[in-house]
Amino acid sequence: MKYKVATTVDEVIDAWCVVYRQYLAASLISPNEMSLFTFPEYISNNTAVILGRKMNKTVCTVSAVIDSPLGIPLDSYYHDELDQLRNEGRKLIEIGLLADARGTSKMSSITELMASIARFGVYSDHHDYVIGVHPRRINFFSSVFGFEPFGDVKGYGKLKTAPVVLLHAHGLDLEVASREINTEIYSDPRNLDFDERFQFNPGNFISDREFNASVEHFVQTLWKNKTLQPA
Repeated sequence: MKYKVATTVDEVIDAWCVVYRQYLAASLISPNEMSLFTFPEYISNNTAVILGRKMNKTVCTVSAVIDSPLGIPLDSYYHDELDQLRNEGRKLIEIGLLADARGTSKMSSITELMASIARFGVYSDHHDYVIGVHPRRINFFSSVFGFEPFGDVKGYGKLKTAPVVLLHAHGLDLEVASREINTEIYSDPRNLDFDERFQFNPGNFISDREFNASVEHFVQTLWKNKTLQPA
């Protein structure tokens, strides 16, 4: 398995098509004509998309977005909790859109994807990782990565009211940093070139209003501009 940063629109769309197929199969979303799923906040130059490829085919993926004045997807459900972290001076980075096309949800794949995207936090100097997970996954994310619940379980309306709980980990906390996986993240940058990650709006080829209008509008615009190269 090879893990890489998405550097082209085709790679980003390929990744989010994997998310769509897996979320659709799990009855978390309804079908759409684009066969693609993401959140509007991820259509940002603050985003990095990681691909796991096997035999030149994308089989798993995860994305992350750095906090900005526009907020992050989890603000829709945990705005007060996230504002509490912001008021403490925390620099947030949300991890999401995690999917494995093989349908196996192998722990090794999740660990590699999380480790890869966590390096984006190291690269961008944002060490407060937040993620929304199903309550049954709390123990895994806690034991492996040091995440802790930071809010009550809620119905995740964007995913057909699947239950979700906000988890938070600060990568530089002593207890978290001492974990084997976190030690590896901070000591081994690997060949992940975040400088070359795909930039969603290079040269402002569409206006800010259109840029933020909707996922569908933006993706359709991207398809019409597939010759775009990373900024």
